[in-house]
Amino acid sequence: ASVAVALTVLGAGLTSQTEVKADQIDVDKIREGLLQDAINRMPQDRLKNILLGSIHQNSKLEKIIQEKDRDLEELRGAAESERLKKEQELKDLKDAAELQQLKNERHEEAERKEKEAERKALEDKLADKQEHLDGALRYINEKEAERKEKEAEQKKLKEEKQISDASRQGLRRDLDASREAKKQVEKDLANLTAELDKVKEEKQISDASRQGLRRDLDASREAKKQVEKGLANLTAELDKAKEEKQISDASRQGLRRDLDASREAKKQVEKALEEANSKLAALEKLNKELEESKKLTEKEKAELQAKLEAEAKALKE
Repeated sequence: ASVAVALTVLGAGLTSQTEVKADQIDVDKIREGLLQDAINRMPQDRLKNILLGSIHQNSKLEKIIQEKDRDLEELRGAAESERLKKEQELKDLKDAAELQQLKNERHEEAERKEKEAERKALEDKLADKQEHLDGALRYINEKEAERKEKEAEQKKLKEEKQISDASRQGLRRDLDASREAKKQVEKDLANLTAELDKVKEEKQISDASRQGLRRDLDASREAKKQVEKGLANLTAELDKAKEEKQISDASRQGLRRDLDASREAKKQVEKALEEANSKLAALEKLNKELEESKKLTEKEKAELQAKLEAEAKALKE
């Protein structure tokens, strides 16, 4: 049982050599302690044989472990090399991708600028063509207007020709009718001349009456002015009398009589002025009636003339 324990501890110690080196010191101490304990309890001969076998086995295991470590290091080195290689390849691929992206962006920018230039060239070409088209349309419109104007002129000439032809055909008839009408006009003109002479004669008579009436009207207006002048004089005298009344109380009674007489005279003058204005209005009315008397008969004219003379006589009185 002790030998089994010692071998187990020794195997555990060999196995623990492949684990992490940070735990190796503690495991070795424990293994040495257990191994020393087991050895102390074994017989000496048997212990030597076991130890020699264990040492021999341990050497083989150590060689195997060393070989495995070398293989592991090689594998680690190969893995590290592969990793670095892959990282370089990845970096190269990334640089290539960025470079390709940059090339693509530059290519797209170049294509965009090229398309922009093509678009601008097309727009300029289109504007040029539009300008030529507008010019052509203006030219067409001008020619169309000229054509319509010529058509209108031709239509007008055609209508004038038709009218001229119709006029030429009826010209002879119109000329004959015109000659006949001329004769009738000459006859009517003679009649009108006779009537005009008669009217002139009547107008001379009416003018003579109107001149007399005008003289009477002027005389009436002059009389009205004289009356107004007398009224102004009386008003001035009345004002003077009032002033004298204030100055002299001694002649108050006589002044009162003069004042009453002045007021009475003023009333008479105002009455006369009112009558003169009434007669003047009547005279103007008669003058207007005289203007309209041209359409009256000889009898009515005589009656109107007599009436005017009577009114003029009354006005003079």
